[in-house]
Amino acid sequence: MVLKRLRTAATWLLVLFAAQFAFGMTLNLFVTLPKTHPGSTGGEYFSRSAASLVWALTFGGGTVLFLHALLGAVLFLGTLGLFISTFGRAGRGWRWASGIALFFTFGAFFNGMSFVDYNEDFSSAIMAGCWLIAVIALVICLARSPVRPA
Repeated sequence: MVLKRLRTAATWLLVLFAAQFAFGMTLNLFVTLPKTHPGSTGGEYFSRSAASLVWALTFGGGTVLFLHALLGAVLFLGTLGLFISTFGRAGRGWRWASGIALFFTFGAFFNGMSFVDYNEDFSSAIMAGCWLIAVIALVICLARSPVRPA
């Protein structure tokens, strides 16, 4: 029963990662972020990023940025929940891969905020790389635990 819940959660996370990809590509191709906004100037990284995140989540950068930032936060919380769910006998085979998915989702989230703060392409590239590794880790979770007939 626990394995079925883990598989369901991982499958939904992959669907959300696919939506995140679509929002990210739409943002990259069709949206230009303003040069100045809360978080684009002054302060150290964490205060700038917090200001940028609040700005993005209050529709300051438009609907697509709002959806991308919101989904990024949901994905981080979702992968965290999946990882926590693996601490039990049934989730033993999932722990490493779901931990890697969590780590790289966290990396993608922070590099996304860094991109909004500094508008540097390498932050976007790192975010995309982290996204890819997190998705691969979730696919590995699913591949390593095939569905068994009841």
